[in-house]
Amino acid sequence: MHSFMGGGLFCAIVGNILLVVSTATDYWMQYRLSGSFAHQGLWRYCMSGKCYMQTDSIGEWGALGTHSTTGTTWFSQVSYWNATRAFMILSAMSCFAGIIAGILSFAHFSAFERFNRSFAAGIMFFVSTLFVLLAMAIYTGVTVNFLGKRFGDWRFSWSYILGWVALLMTFFAGIFYMCAYRMHECRRVVDPR
Repeated sequence: MHSFMGGGLFCAIVGNILLVVSTATDYWMQYRLSGSFAHQGLWRYCMSGKCYMQTDSIGEWGALGTHSTTGTTWFSQVSYWNATRAFMILSAMSCFAGIIAGILSFAHFSAFERFNRSFAAGIMFFVSTLFVLLAMAIYTGVTVNFLGKRFGDWRFSWSYILGWVALLMTFFAGIFYMCAYRMHECRRVVDPR
């Protein structure tokens, strides 16, 4: 049981570090703009050696609606950035809460007999996985369908890839803690105290 919890705790700590690094850095997408390379993250975009804050004036798209002549749907770039940012931050926070519950699951407090901390940690890691999956899906969908068409020569970069690796790490942390919970439950049924 402790080996599963140790492996889950390792995956969770690495996953949380990757979530923070991925959210904070500016290399989610790289593209060529006016002959020079540029890159952007969730908070800033950089071109020609200078970085600027992501604002709603970058895309000039406006709010959710339908284009009058073509009938195509467009949306606010602000909501896309804010949704991705919010889900990444929520993912890091729930992963951190899972790490705290995971550390506490090593200790045996008699006051918490009815509350299984390894189960709670596993659930928090799965919630973290769900949040990072939502963030990555939003970013991927908007980038491929809208931003990718706007910039001809573009690619996803290392901050984006770290987000996907963090998703895997939090998922495996949840799996490890659920296995530890199942082992604990099996032992409790065999050896009731």
